[in-house]
Amino acid sequence: MRWFSCLALGLLIVTSVGAPALARVALIQTMAPLQDHTAHSIRAALEDAVKSAVKGAAAMGLSTVKLNQALVLEDMVTVQIVATDKEPQEQDDQNSEKGPSPVPGEGFGDSFL
Repeated sequence: MRWFSCLALGLLIVTSVGAPALARVALIQTMAPLQDHTAHSIRAALEDAVKSAVKGAAAMGLSTVKLNQALVLEDMVTVQIVATDKEPQEQDDQNSEKGPSPVPGEGFGDSFL
């Protein structure tokens, strides 16, 4: 009888402990060549680098991306994103109370110069 109660207790402990939810995270950095330092060239190189980074994240099965860093160097543009398979948290609702957030793809032509 003691053996049965130890087995039942062990089974109860094992089943009550759930596996932790692990999110996969990747830091992806891509580069695109820059022909000159005009706003049009910077925008085109930036779009190419972001598209390449997002394609890499999608290939790894990561659905959420966040721009971490973008640099305009002498002959190239580098972009760094953080990608994860975890859905965005409820922080978006809290951040909307603080004011509008910038829309990706709009307004970075002259602001990067």
